[in-house]
Amino acid sequence: MSKVLVVYGTKSGCTAGIAEKIGETLRSGGMTVDVKPAEEKPNPAGYDAIVVGSGVRASNWHGSVKSWLSANADALKSVPTAFFTVGLTMAATPEKADAVRAYTDPLIAETGVTPVAIGLFAGSYESKKFSLPERLIMKAMKAEEGDFRDMDAVAAWTTETAPLLGLS
Repeated sequence: MSKVLVVYGTKSGCTAGIAEKIGETLRSGGMTVDVKPAEEKPNPAGYDAIVVGSGVRASNWHGSVKSWLSANADALKSVPTAFFTVGLTMAATPEKADAVRAYTDPLIAETGVTPVAIGLFAGSYESKKFSLPERLIMKAMKAEEGDFRDMDAVAAWTTETAPLLGLS
């Protein structure tokens, strides 16, 4: 039985829900899965595959995830790894999705970790979970409040990505 680690970073909790859905989907395929926030600094040793994701704020992944990737880059280079990015703009247009896909480019360049797949998922916006400066930015962007996560799309991506991670 394959053992998978899903590591994520989130500020509002949105990405945690997506990470849990990835874990649930892999478990339904018979895998053993641990879903952990990057802040807990989970040890990647002993896993057959790793999935790493983050919500995006100001065009960047969360610092905790970036730090975890840097600290564990050598280990991740020898294990099949996939990335996923969660952002509100994913709900807008394909052009926005392309821009968000590029957020992982610096991570790949800095760590040398080349993901077998990169998932892009729409997130959610609940103003009460954002700071005043963030709310002002979101207002200027005319961001709509709501939960735009498509858990069926998350499950489909996970199912499609599992074989790329060497999981069956």
